[in-house]
Amino acid sequence: MVSAEQWLADYRRESVAAAHDAARTQARLRQVGGHAVAPRGEVEAWVDVNGVLERLRLTTQARALEPDALAGLIVATAKAAQRSAAGQIIQVTTDFVGQGAVLDLVKAHLPVAVDHKPPNARRPAVDAVDDDDYFEMPRVRG
Repeated sequence: MVSAEQWLADYRRESVAAAHDAARTQARLRQVGGHAVAPRGEVEAWVDVNGVLERLRLTTQARALEPDALAGLIVATAKAAQRSAAGQIIQVTTDFVGQGAVLDLVKAHLPVAVDHKPPNARRPAVDAVDDDDYFEMPRVRG
């Protein structure tokens, strides 16, 4: 049987460890940001932890695009950057709380759907960009 003093000491130690883990997780979440580049590189987008567009870069090749095509490419690239940030949020949360109801709640409140893959999963190599998919799926580099 554990004495009251030992129980209290264990409780305090666990509380300090939990507070330390929470602070470390908050620091990691403050560093989250997403980045995406359009398949041919005309558009590059950066978003913050909330998915808000912070920076947008257009290359000279972007000038050759029709306005509607460029607008669609900007939106698609920004969404890819949001998915990148959301994936980071899921990873940080998983590291802190593991799988379960809390993680499900976080996922439910993310602004974009994320196909979360294990950290060691590899994306298939992209050899060529299909013109039909060009404006729909910018690849995420980050």
